[in-house]
Amino acid sequence: MARSTSRQTTKVTHLRKGRPPLEEANARRQERSDELLRACALVLARNGVRRTSMDALAEQLVITKTVLYRYFVSKDEIVRVILQRFLNLWSDLQSKRWRGLSHNLHEVIDLARANQSEFLLLARHSAADPELRPFFECLHSSIVDRTDNLLEISSPSMANDKVIRQLCAHAVTGFMIDAILWWIENGENNRDDEFFRWARQSLKTLYREWMPDSNWHPKQSDNGTVENLIPSIT
Repeated sequence: MARSTSRQTTKVTHLRKGRPPLEEANARRQERSDELLRACALVLARNGVRRTSMDALAEQLVITKTVLYRYFVSKDEIVRVILQRFLNLWSDLQSKRWRGLSHNLHEVIDLARANQSEFLLLARHSAADPELRPFFECLHSSIVDRTDNLLEISSPSMANDKVIRQLCAHAVTGFMIDAILWWIENGENNRDDEFFRWARQSLKTLYREWMPDSNWHPKQSDNGTVENLIPSIT
């Protein structure tokens, strides 16, 4: 009985000392891991993936390399986790109901600005790196597929010509990725509306030339506002 009481007292003392439970310890570790990933993304995007070693990362973050290895096995793991995390955010965004180009562009720009280094690593660095290229292809193909679908439902001629439709979808995707990259690095936040107008007008001009038989017309949305949901491109 005395032994049992002693154990119970020890357990209560442990809690009173404020030691975090396992869940809290794991949460703190995850928070620290997230902080390190954000900091690493900044360094990697600035210096380049292949020109940055674990030593260089630790030096730039003003921590020891041992700390990095406590959370990550290698630099390659750090890079891949950063890219996959952004792709997960991108996938969540793309899974939302399409509400027209303007609304989608606002969400894309907001996501890219909130994760600028991660976006640069994915859209620029991984695109030029054979080992990391599959991450970029995931981003690229998701835009191509959505654009292809919108073109198909927008125009009878596009619906009947997959080759030209794919050509247009790839052209739009490359154009928009490059434009967003440039704007994120050079455009001012308070001028984002100008970028949205420019992008919208640019794509509308292309679509009108590509699809003279397009069936564009406004549609009433669920919240009562009128949006160009058909063909959901403009």
